Amino acid sequence: MEHDKFTFKIVEGVPSKKLLQEILIVYKSIFDDYKLIFFKERIHKKEDILMILCYQQKQLLGFKIGYRYNDITFYSWVGGVLPENRGNGIAKQLVQLQEQKAIEKGYQALRTKSMNRFKPMMILNLKNGFDITNIYTNEVGQTKIVFEKTL
Repeated sequence: MEHDKFTFKIVEGVPSKKLLQEILIVYKSIFDDYKLIFFKERIHKKEDILMILCYQQKQLLGFKIGYRYNDITFYSWVGGVLPENRGNGIAKQLVQLQEQKAIEKGYQALRTKSMNRFKPMMILNLKNGFDITNIYTNEVGQTKIVFEKTL
């Protein structure tokens, strides 16, 4: 899928080692609290993994990864765009492609979480029709905001 100068790629299932390494490089560049072991474990344990990737030529600029939450809900787990490539509509396109693919797979709802410090992601979720359904503090003291959307 082409979008101006960006190419979007959809990958289903556990990624190859090469692709996983590529994603982890971007993941580490986006999140200062990254946990590589947790990331690798989750991507290998969850069912119906779906990755939407954005490239410019052969450079991965951003991604959106999710998986089956339950029979009717797809969980949009993690995503982001390299800081130097933000503001180009990449995140919006990643979200829209993930939603489209979740609908094609028969899911009836989307669920995601964010934190107050990721305001652009919270705004993107609200602009894309998500509702805030819960706020809680996890075991490491992070306040998480749960967003849900009926498809």
